[in-house]
Parts: sequence; structure tokens; C-alpha cells
Amino acid sequence: MTMSPHTFRNAAPRAVAALVPVAYLFLYTPYGMDTTDFGYFYGYAWRVLEGQMPYRDFSYIKPALPIYWHAFWLGLTPENLGVLAGKAGFLATLLGASWCAAAYLGRIFSLTKLDLPLPLLATCGFVWGVHSFPHMPWHTADGVLFAGGALLAGASGWPLLAGVLGACAMLCKQSFLLVPPAIVALVWVRRGSWHAPLRCLLGWLAALVAAWLFLKAGGALEAFSRMTTGQLDLREALDAGIFIYVRQNWLLPLLAAIPWLAARVTDKRPPAWLFPAYVYLALLTAWYVREVIAKQGWIGYGASWPTLFVLLGCLCALFPAAFLVRWLREPAAPHPRLRACVGLGAALVAAWSVAISGGYKIPALFATPLLFSLFVIHARLGGRVRPLAWAALAAGLVMFGTGYQFPYVFPERPMPRAALTHDAGSVYPRASGVMVDADMLGRLAELKALRAKYGPDYKTLPAFSFAYYLNGDKPVYSSDWLIDWEINGEVDRLYKELLDKNLTVFMERDQMDDERADAYDRAGYGVPQRVRRNWRVVEETPHFVVFQPPLVTKPGTAEGDDAKK
Repeated sequence: MTMSPHTFRNAAPRAVAALVPVAYLFLYTPYGMDTTDFGYFYGYAWRVLEGQMPYRDFSYIKPALPIYWHAFWLGLTPENLGVLAGKAGFLATLLGASWCAAAYLGRIFSLTKLDLPLPLLATCGFVWGVHSFPHMPWHTADGVLFAGGALLAGASGWPLLAGVLGACAMLCKQSFLLVPPAIVALVWVRRGSWHAPLRCLLGWLAALVAAWLFLKAGGALEAFSRMTTGQLDLREALDAGIFIYVRQNWLLPLLAAIPWLAARVTDKRPPAWLFPAYVYLALLTAWYVREVIAKQGWIGYGASWPTLFVLLGCLCALFPAAFLVRWLREPAAPHPRLRACVGLGAALVAAWSVAISGGYKIPALFATPLLFSLFVIHARLGGRVRPLAWAALAAGLVMFGTGYQFPYVFPERPMPRAALTHDAGSVYPRASGVMVDADMLGRLAELKALRAKYGPDYKTLPAFSFAYYLNGDKPVYSSDWLIDWEINGEVDRLYKELLDKNLTVFMERDQMDDERADAYDRAGYGVPQRVRRNWRVVEETPHFVVFQPPLVTKPGTAEGDDAKK
């Protein structure tokens, strides 16, 4: 029995929506592990499961909802699958966010009019979003998921739930502050009365009050206020939120527009494959693949496509009559321009909020509304959306499939996927199923041996942030990652804690001489550098240098001054 073209046309989007995430789960998720960002939320979740509370018992500089979110899932996960499940959870989080965004856009705009199947839009958003960060648990991905859920609830007539989920996004990361107001505005425009937005506002405020009461009851409110403020100044916020969009790579979009502009000048209609969107996808794919092959390293986003697509979305929202109104699900309802503008604008606010931070500055994780903006502009130019969506999916699979051959590692180390042939579970059962290279396997084995030799009173520096979790130890030190940024600059306090607790330090050799983790000053290694300068070396292994506190601290010496601090 053969399948008719019409049946295949309808079945193909659903098929890729099911098969692509499964392929990612098996082809990419198990591969790669590093010792800095990677283990952050395993370490935090482990602390919560061990009875500790953020801010009061350990350093954390963002709202703490993701810590409890990951602790909940880690507590339900079989112990030997803990690390692998966290990696798969990142994939599931981005998949859920993409589907929420696609379903939300489908409630605002008629995807049928656009000839854009919802499963195809969601799968495109998933592929273009999930590539832009390593497969590991992370608070920004959690914020994207809650923001996507808030948008969908707001457009579906559940304003109270929309307000709660918007607050949850805000409680994942400070940069999601504008998401709840955007959700309230969306509900107001959609419902046209004050009752629904008031319920949305009450849901938002109730969630914040609950978080406040929880911190106050746990004696962590003062520490929360101290730790979660002061990281980002106005200059950095303007750079991440505005200037990065101005200084992006303009070459590829300008080249992509030339054939179409030339055809317009000659009053001819170019063939479909010369429309700007197709040319841009071809140029971006060629550039990305070339860069990956040449540099043999991981590339997160590539040629500024996320910032370009945000600007395209802003163009659509600023001129909704030209780009959006005709695609509204209910074009005859009151205020179609406002509904179209706010409908896309709220999703763009969520995508933009991803990147307003001191670290991750690229709005790529919430990619579904960004690709939707490209599709709408393509339709406005007279192009067909469905073939473009298939082209975007193919380009994403090729580009990011190439990029995933070199998993993310910090600091940069050669790690081709072909070398990731060792199961980390052979050293630490909790990491079973995670494939690493010989170098990482050696680090894990040395960590385990050092822990056995020196006992539970240790700290890995500058990071190895899931060391306590891997070893099953109750954390004895109040920070998992000794970057100045991640401890809000409290170098003196945390250095003094190392001395007071007389801890043994396992310093990662390849980062021992680094003054900072990244190019900005607040990512300095203040505490590790004090240890390196003032403490005594008691053992060296291929991957670690073991330090213990100085035996004598005399006033007036560097050791004595640091010890007094």
C-alpha cells in the first residue's frame, strides 16, 4: 500500500517531530563532560538533597527555583543514571519550551494560513535552540521552559497559571524580570478586560510572596539579598541587551539580500531559491561547517543568527500591519495590530531575556519565535513558508550535527566526539552512560583516588563543581565554583573559610595558572590564586596539584595577611 502525496505531506512533520529528538538523545546527549559549568546543578541539587539551603548554607547568585527543580528530578532518578538523566533533561527542557512556543504562536496566528505545520515549527525551534548550549542542567534553560509555559497559558485562557509560570521564569534568573509584565500585557490584550490580567498579576505576586516567605522561614533572606544583587552594571546590561545587536555580523544578511534586491531593481521575480531566507541559510550553513572543521571546536551560535532573528522579529512587531495581521487567527477581533504586536512581542521578550546576563549573552535557546519571525518575513516577500521551514530544519541538522562532533569543554581542550569512547561510570557509577575521553576519565580516576587518600575534608579548585555529588560526600565548603562572579566577589570570606576549615585543596593543573575564567574581570579566580600563591604543595598528579594550608602564618607576610582575611 503506497502513501499518497497528501498523506505524506501531513505525516512528515509529525514523523520528524518524533524522530529528531530521539536521534539527538542517542547521538549527542551521552557525549561530553567538563569540570566547570557542566556539574554546577548536580552539585547544587545534591546539596539540597543533603539538607542544605541556598544562600544560607552555600553561595548562589541567582534565584533558587532551578536548584529545587533539579533536586526534585535528581531525587527521583536511579542513582546510576543521575548524570546522564541530567543531560537528557536539558534536551527535554528545550523540547518542551519549543513545543510551548509553537503551540502559543499557533493560538495567536493561523499556522494553517501560513502553511506551517505546528510540529515542523516546534522541531525547527528545538534544533536551532538545543545546539546553542551543552547538554547539561542549567538555570537559563529552566527559565525558557517556564516562560514558554507562561506564554501558552496566557494565550489559552489560564491567566492565574500564566502569572505563576511567569514568576517561575523570573525565579530562575534575574534577566527574566520582564517576562511576567509581558505575560500580563498579553493577557490584557487577549481578553480585553481587567479581570483576566488581574488574575495573572495575582498569580505572579503570589508566587513571589511564597518565595519570600520560604527564604524568610529558612533564615536565608538577608543572604539572598546580598548574593543576588550587584553582579551586572548598567554598561554590561546595555552591552548584552542592545549593543550586541548593533555590532553583530552583518555580512551574511547583506549578501543574502543582494539577489532579491537585484531582481527588484530589474522588476523580475527571482526563483524561490534566491529569496533572502534561502540564501542566508545556505551562507550560514557553509560558514558554520567551515568554521567547525577549521577550528576543530565547539561553536555555540554561529555568525550572530540569534541577534539577527530577534531584530527581524522586532521589525515584524513594530510594523504588524505589514507582516503579522493577515496571519492572525482572529483578524476580525478588535485591535488586530495591537494583538499581533503583543502576540509576537511577548515571545521575543522571553527570547531576549535569555541573554541579559554577565555570561551567556546570545538569545538562542528560545529559538521558535525567532524562526517564526524569519518565516513571516519570507511570506511577506512572497515566498512559501513550508519549504523554507524544511530548509531551516535541514540546515540546522547539518550545521549543528557538525558542531556536535566537538562537544563544549571549558577551558578549551581538544575533545573530538570520536575520542569519547570511555564510560565515566567505570570510575563513578553515578555517571554511567556518559561518554568521555581518556583525559577526562583520568581526571575522574585521580579525583576518586585523592578523595580516598585525603578523606572528605577537601575542596576542588577552581571548580569540578560536582565532586561532592560524584563521591557521595556531604559538602563541607560553601561554594562549588570559585569564580569571583559566581561568589559575588566575596573572595575574602570564602578564602577565610578554606583556612578555618583546614581543607585540603585539589587544584586542577590545567587551570592552576589562570587569573580568570573569561575575558571580564569579575570572572577572576581570586580564591584559587591565593591558594596557589600561599599554600604548600603536598602532592602532584598528572591532572591535580594538592595543596594544604600554610603551617605558620606570621603577621606582615602575604600568608599572614591572607589568613587574617
